[in-house]
Amino acid sequence: MRWVISLLVAVLVGYSLSIVINASVSAATLVGFGIEVSLSDRLDMISKEWVGLGTIYLPLYLILHAICFWLLGRILRNRAVTTVVARVTYAGIGALSLMAFYLSFDAVMGSGGVVVASTRTMAGLFAHAATGAVSGFLFRLLNHGPNSQSD
Repeated sequence: MRWVISLLVAVLVGYSLSIVINASVSAATLVGFGIEVSLSDRLDMISKEWVGLGTIYLPLYLILHAICFWLLGRILRNRAVTTVVARVTYAGIGALSLMAFYLSFDAVMGSGGVVVASTRTMAGLFAHAATGAVSGFLFRLLNHGPNSQSD
């Protein structure tokens, strides 16, 4: 049960960060066109994207991370790894899984079929990969506690 709760919390945090990044990029684009975007407009954009992408992007994010974290847990099982190495490994697999997801989705669907628009730029792609790293790090921290010395 701890595994599932850790996964859900980590995915919701990463998904929320991803939505904030996407809404911020959209707001910055509007500002670049000379349109004034207030704080309430930005918060409205975030809330609408959080709900709107929740039917497509959130389940994909959840399934992708569930598979990757489960496989990594199986690989690291019965191996003596330090806490730092385990956390960095989970963060890395979280980031790489999202990067692979975005790049493969773009290759199959083209840039018009991007799930999250801000991943069209290299900076946006790395920012969203960083949300995967946060999810992986948080998952490891919640699932194994702050003082865990091995997997």
